[in-house]
Amino acid sequence: MAAIESARALRARMFLRLLYRALTVRNGQVVVAVISIMVGAAVVSALASLYLDISAKMSQEMRTFGANFFIGPAPTAASRGIDLATYRQLVGDLPPEKLVGETPLLYGLVRLDLGNAVLVGVDFAGLRKIAPYWQVDGKWIGVDFDDRSCMVGRRLAETMELKPGSTVTVISEDRSRQTRLQVKAVIDTGDSEDEQMFVTLGLAQRLLDLPGRIDVATLSIVAQGGEADHIAARINEHFPGIVAKPIRKISESDGQILDKIEGLMALVAATILVITTLCVNATLTAMVARRAPEIGLQKALGAADRAIVGQFLSETAVICLVGAGLGLILGFGLAQILGQAVFSAWVTFRPAVLPLTTGLSLLAALAAAAVPIRRAVRIVPARVLKGE
Repeated sequence: MAAIESARALRARMFLRLLYRALTVRNGQVVVAVISIMVGAAVVSALASLYLDISAKMSQEMRTFGANFFIGPAPTAASRGIDLATYRQLVGDLPPEKLVGETPLLYGLVRLDLGNAVLVGVDFAGLRKIAPYWQVDGKWIGVDFDDRSCMVGRRLAETMELKPGSTVTVISEDRSRQTRLQVKAVIDTGDSEDEQMFVTLGLAQRLLDLPGRIDVATLSIVAQGGEADHIAARINEHFPGIVAKPIRKISESDGQILDKIEGLMALVAATILVITTLCVNATLTAMVARRAPEIGLQKALGAADRAIVGQFLSETAVICLVGAGLGLILGFGLAQILGQAVFSAWVTFRPAVLPLTTGLSLLAALAAAAVPIRRAVRIVPARVLKGE
C-alpha cells in the first residue's frame, strides 16, 4: 500500500515538474498563447459586460426621446379625468429606480388677448425630464408654484405675437377667472405642443375650475423586455378607475434597437473567439512540433497516451486561466471606455461575466488544442529518437 502511494506521489511530482518546465522553458510560445487568449477574453468580457448592462443603459438612454408610458381614465369613469391624489399614489407605488420622469396633464380651452388657445397644466420638473429634446427659446419654468409664468408653443407664439418676456392675459372660457402671465419661454417640438400654452398644474386647475383633477399623465419608465406590460397590468389591477399602457411605438423601437445592438455584439464576440482559437492552435501546434523528441522519450519510457493528453490539457488549462484572468481585468477596463463613449455612463460589474468569459475562453483553448494533442499522441518514439 505504501509503495503504491509512493509511486503516485512520484508521478504527481513528475507531472508538476514537466508542467512547470513546459510553461517556463519555452516561455516565448507560452506568452504568445497567453496574449492570444487574453485579447480574446478581454473583448468577450467587455462585450459581455455591455451585453448584460445594455438593456438598462439603452433603456435609460432612450428615455431622452420622450415618454413611453400613458395613464388615462377608465372608459367607465363617472367623472372627468383622474383624481390627482390617486395618481400621486400610483406614482409612489412605482419603483423609484425605474421612474425617470412623469407629469400629469390637464387640458382646457382659454381666451388670450388675440384669440383662443389650448391651455395645458403640467408638472414642469417632470416634463423637463420627459422632454429634454424640446428646443426652448428662453428658460424653463423652474418651480411648480410659479403661477405668474407660462411657456408657449412656437406656432401659438407666432399667431399671438408673443416672445420670451411678453405678457399675456389668460381668461377662462366662461370669463369668470383670469390672470396675467409672463412668457418665460417659447418651445419648438415639431408636434402638437407647438400650438399650446403650458402653465403649472395648480394654475390650470383654478382657471378651468377643476380642483384636484387631471386628464391624463405621461411617464418615462426604464423597462426592459416585457417589464412595461407587467407594470401596466399591476397598475390596472390595483387602480380600477385608471387605464395604464405602454406607448407601443416607442417601446417597440427600444426593443428593435436593443436586438440589433445585442446581435452585433454577439457576432463580434464570436468572430474574436474564432480568431483566438486559430492563434492558440497555431502556437500549440508549434509547441508540439518542437517538443516531439521530449514526447517520444516520455512514450519510450512508458508514458501512456492518456498521460500525454492529460499533460497537454493541463498546460492548455493553465495558459487559458492566466490569459482569461488578465483578459477579465483588461476587458472590464475596456467596458468602462465603451460605456463612457456610447452611453456616457460607467458599466456596472456583472458577476455572470466571470464564468461566461472563462468558460468561453476555456472552450476556445480546448478546441484549439484538439489537433496539436492528436499529433502529440500519434508521435512514434522510435522515429523521433532516430531523428526522423
